[in-house]
Order: sequence, then C-alpha cells, then structure tokens
Amino acid sequence: MENTNETPDFSAMAKNLLENAHRYAGSEAVKFFKESFVKQGFIDKSLTAWQKTMNPLVGKRTLYKQGVLMQSIRKVQETPERIVVESDTPYSEIHNEGGEITVTKAMKAHFWKLYYEFAGHSKKVSETAPLRKRRSKKDAKMEYSKSVTLKIEKLNAQAEFCKRMALMKEGSKIKIPKRQFMGHSDTLVKQFDKWFTGEISTQFNKE
Repeated sequence: MENTNETPDFSAMAKNLLENAHRYAGSEAVKFFKESFVKQGFIDKSLTAWQKTMNPLVGKRTLYKQGVLMQSIRKVQETPERIVVESDTPYSEIHNEGGEITVTKAMKAHFWKLYYEFAGHSKKVSETAPLRKRRSKKDAKMEYSKSVTLKIEKLNAQAEFCKRMALMKEGSKIKIPKRQFMGHSDTLVKQFDKWFTGEISTQFNKE
C-alpha cells in the first residue's frame, strides 16, 4: 500500500512564519507604545505611571494635547534581522528619557507673547460676558455663569504660567521628568513569545 503522507515543507513554513512574525512584531510594538498615552505610563514588567503635569497649557491627559507625539510612533524599518519603531518629533527623546532644557531668549519671547494673548483674552471675556444675579435673595451682587467663571480662571492660570516661564533667567535649566512611552518591555516580549508559540502550533496543525 502506497504511503501518501508527505513530508511538510519546513522551508516554506519557516519563511511564512518569519513574514508573519515581522508584521505582528512591528504592528504590535507600535500599538503597545501608543497605549502608553492611554494608560498614562509605560509597561515593562509592570506599569510605571507618569508624573502628572502641572502645565495649564496642555490637555487633561499628560503628553496628549492634540495627539501629535502619540501619532508620530511608527515602524520605519523592517529587515530579516530587525524591526525599527521610532517617534520623530523634536521633543520625543526628552520626554521618553527625561532631562533638562535650557531657557533661551527665543523661549522667553515666546512665553511673553503667550502671556499677553491669554491675559488679553481673559480681560475681553471679563468685559463682554453677561452678568446675572446671584441665586441668593439676600445678596444683590451680580456674577458670571459657572462656565464663564471657569473659562476666566483657566485663562488667568495660563497667563500666569506663561509669565513665570518668561521671567526665568536666560541660560537657566528646566527639568523635564522622564515619561517613557517606548523602549524595551518584558511584557511586550512575553506577548510576542506567546503569539510566536501559537503560530508554530498553527503552522504544524495545517500540515
């Protein structure tokens, strides 16, 4: 009786496995690093939460105002030997690794410009927003609505922050805390190892 069992094409299986591995590793690494902005911290063995920012110019989530930094993470190179994922904004490295920046004349001028913009906007809102009577009948004073009050407070906080930055001495240092969002992660490696083991099993079960 003729034996119809064929020897699996291990070469084709290995090639297919490597191609799938490259696609998976690249896309999952990008996804994993972007999730740092959602989790507000980086996961190596466990989550290391980011230090919250006190900067009133940024959004509610740290390192996420318009999503530029997060969206800059992408796969830029794929070879049989390695896959390269990077973030190419001018400030990616300083946020990911932490460090110091030097106050420059241009930086001071920029913050003075912002200060006058925020202060002017706050003044305009204060002068043009409608007033209403307080709910208390015993108090005849007028007040802004809650939303207008919050807007003025936010503009004043932004103006004050910019003024403090503008008044810093040229050449002084500003410490930027490390808020890692990409790099080596044991969790990501284990995730890939689990996927790879599953793919090997799947490939053999097809034969």
